[in-house]
Amino acid sequence: MGIIKTVYRLRGDQVVTFDGEGLPLRQFDGLFEFVKDEILKNLTDDAEFFIATWGQGNFDKVTREQWLNYVRKDE
Repeated sequence: MGIIKTVYRLRGDQVVTFDGEGLPLRQFDGLFEFVKDEILKNLTDDAEFFIATWGQGNFDKVTREQWLNYVRKDE
């Protein structure tokens, strides 16, 4: 069982991760292409994925597949 509960994909393809208590898991943070494999190995069964929606200051909740395949059009 993994320890990552929440994953955010930010502008510039930076990724930040948090455990079930909302504490940052910095060892899994970084550029998407370099951290995605370790993140996928360490997810909880109920992990949630989010992508930043700039201009609105919000995050959209997405599926695991959407998070993996997302291509930002505003960069």
